[in-house]
Amino acid sequence: MTDTIDAIEKLEELAAWHRMRAEHAGSDWVWEVRLRTAEDLERRAADLRAQQRREAARRLVRPA
Repeated sequence: MTDTIDAIEKLEELAAWHRMRAEHAGSDWVWEVRLRTAEDLERRAADLRAQQRREAARRLVRPA
């Protein structure tokens, strides 16, 4: 579970980095690519969070 939390945090950090860099992009296409990358990373982090919640709920229903 710690690995998942670390992965989520890393994805969110990378997404923030891309968003921050997008604000300073020198061209429209660079801005767009960085924002799309940030959105993809955020989506992946959200998917991992949802997976983590499902696994936690399963453990509550069926303790190991």
